[in-house]
Amino acid sequence: MSEGRTLRGKWGWLLLALLVLVADLWTKESIFGPLAEREYHWVLGEWFGFTKVWNKGMMWGALQEWSSVLRIARMAAAVVVFVMIVGTPRGARLLQTALALVLGGALGNIYDGFAYGKVRDFLLVDLDLPGFDPFPVFNVADSAICIGVGLLALGLALDARSSGDEAADGESAARDGAGE
Repeated sequence: MSEGRTLRGKWGWLLLALLVLVADLWTKESIFGPLAEREYHWVLGEWFGFTKVWNKGMMWGALQEWSSVLRIARMAAAVVVFVMIVGTPRGARLLQTALALVLGGALGNIYDGFAYGKVRDFLLVDLDLPGFDPFPVFNVADSAICIGVGLLALGLALDARSSGDEAADGESAARDGAGE
């Protein structure tokens, strides 16, 4: 087994996933619980606040009619992400961070799916942007997943650029060698 395909040196990333899970469940209990259904509690002007929304679907309410399938899909995704963490080289910090955020967020929503049959969403943002007025209600888990996916995309873009630079350097060296 290669050194990168173990949990050695990866406990910190699993701890990050656990911290995301704890933050998600704690905020859901402490903020979501006391709110009345569809009550708006603005914290910063009328652009950021809390509300109580039960979400049977995915992030931002997509696929509401698939709630039972989503419970299984979330579990499968969490297993895949865990396997990816184990299989990722220890030095790939951006990728490990991204995967840990996605795993922690997935676990928070998995918990809700099994405990309540739906996910507790409570973060409300209203920036008066066309198409996002108001922005869909979400939670800490959703935020972690979005940030994690964004970091994955950034990592892929950086890897592609780095691979492109290496390929260009190789082609340049081949041309230089052929001209001698």
